Amino acid sequence: MRMPKNWNKLKLDEQEQWLVKKYQEMMNDVDSVSRMLAKIRGGQRIVVKEIERPDEALLKS
Repeated sequence: MRMPKNWNKLKLDEQEQWLVKKYQEMMNDVDSVSRMLAKIRGGQRIVVKEIERPDEALLKS
């Protein structure tokens, strides 16, 4: 995991806030993958759209 460039200069509270935010993002990703896995194991097919970024859609059109 990459830390911000100013990590050593951050106060203890700021380091904790950053780590908690990062942890929550990771837990959201784990939850998302777990839900997709449950759908697949339940026999439901998952279709993922190819273009996820709006700017990429504009470039392709």
